[in-house]
Amino acid sequence: SAGIAVVGAAETTELGRLPGISQLQLHADAALNALADAGLEVADIDGFATAGDRPTDVAHYLGITPHWVDGTSVGGCSFMIHVRHAAAAIEAGLCETVLITHAESGRSRVGVAPWGARSGLAAQFEAPYGVTGPPTMFTIPALRFMAERGVSHEQLAMVAVVQREWAGLNPRATYRDPITVDDVQESRMIAYPFHLLECCLVTDGGGALILTSAERATDFPHPPVFVLGH
Repeated sequence: SAGIAVVGAAETTELGRLPGISQLQLHADAALNALADAGLEVADIDGFATAGDRPTDVAHYLGITPHWVDGTSVGGCSFMIHVRHAAAAIEAGLCETVLITHAESGRSRVGVAPWGARSGLAAQFEAPYGVTGPPTMFTIPALRFMAERGVSHEQLAMVAVVQREWAGLNPRATYRDPITVDDVQESRMIAYPFHLLECCLVTDGGGALILTSAERATDFPHPPVFVLGH
């Protein structure tokens, strides 16, 4: 899909702990920031995708009447799949300018259903036994990988250490102080083999992308980022 380009990208104005902003408002904030980055107005958007919340709800809140919409939800990778679907939709002529938003009031839980208010197979057969999210769901695959590849607990902990190094370079990161392998292994065990410092932060915030065809990509304020594959 070298014919598709990302022409706008932004995060929410604030990140971290935002008890005064609902999840829907975080979607809108990220969207408006991405529109400003691309020099576009809400009326220029004719394709929309999101996950976590219903795309119809977010589009309505933003005042968008999309020709094409995608609510594919497969967890944290949903938004990468939205890029792939948006590329296909633009190439098929279903729309010209696609907005993808992600928002999560993960820490403050403002305007979000309470934890445990889920239905379906996972709620019936997994959640009662404590299998509820990445730290508990990724344990067995990680242990299998460690056994097959000979990866040690110290090497697993080093992933968190290096990620914290990168966070230290980002002024928007929640935690920027360096940590050591010992710090990771001495932190509280959450679900074997994962310690607290090996688990993803839960924060409030979001981000957005805007995609269009390569032919139009030179009409925007910043150099486009072309989609090479998916």
